[in-house]
Amino acid sequence: MAAPASTATIASIADKIACGANSNANTGKRGCLSLFGTPEHLILLTKGTVIPSSTIFNLEYIKSLVQSGKAIPLMFASAFEDVSAEDSYSTNSAGIKRLNLKGLPEYKLMFEEGHEFYKQLHKLEGYKSFDFVVGDDEGNWMLAERSDGSFQGFTGGHTTPELTKRKVAGGDAESKSFLFQFLDRRQVDVDYAIIHQGQLDFVPNELPLINGVNIDFTEAPAAAAVEVKFSVVLSGDNNTKITAISSTDIRYSVDGVEEVPTAISQSEAGKYVITVDPLVQGKSITVAMADVNDLVADIDGVLYRGSNSAEVS
Repeated sequence: MAAPASTATIASIADKIACGANSNANTGKRGCLSLFGTPEHLILLTKGTVIPSSTIFNLEYIKSLVQSGKAIPLMFASAFEDVSAEDSYSTNSAGIKRLNLKGLPEYKLMFEEGHEFYKQLHKLEGYKSFDFVVGDDEGNWMLAERSDGSFQGFTGGHTTPELTKRKVAGGDAESKSFLFQFLDRRQVDVDYAIIHQGQLDFVPNELPLINGVNIDFTEAPAAAAVEVKFSVVLSGDNNTKITAISSTDIRYSVDGVEEVPTAISQSEAGKYVITVDPLVQGKSITVAMADVNDLVADIDGVLYRGSNSAEVS
């Protein structure tokens, strides 16, 4: 966290360097130790997302970030590797060593979660697209503290899903690693905070993750029809049927304008019929999983996202 504003006059500080000014470090070891374990989880926050100091950091809050598209949790990595660059030094002819460059933190999380997960992971490739909140194997979370007392994720640089490693007979399982770097060394050294598991109302496996779904029209939309028929299955296996969808879980639109179906029914497991105004030839209709404000449906505490469009014939 940044130091408080100085009250010294410019005349009293000009040409003055604070050599050894930080001689008041408190290095006593009494009290319960605050430790952080092996990173295992990562929450990617949309760049610039700020968590106000008054925020109740609970499951509902994180869920709201996920549903609004501001947070993407990557949970339960199979392995962690610290690939941070080391500090670099130079030594002059007199043998005096000087710090040239402070290395930046860079971490790697490895996942063994199957090909649909790997495809989704690839979408996260970029540079300065996210900030990061890191979770360890004990359910503790680490994030950056701002000078005004609010919080944010660690300022992120590149995010690189690495090449998927194929299984070799007798060797390790197929896997894909996610590499990411922090750009602000001070955040990691000084301006950070740890939220310990004992202070939270949730454990990592309760964090909401968005499951992709495939929505397919089971009948081609035809002019004058008053029903739209479609199926909904998990995209992870393109087979598991999503049941218990209600009218509040579906968003229906015509040429981008949202309309409200008059009824929804399930003809059989995973297959649905919505009753709509008569379809008009040439119009484009879209069916999507939805919540009140977002294209993310919450069905019995599980989040789903997906959509499909078709032109009325």
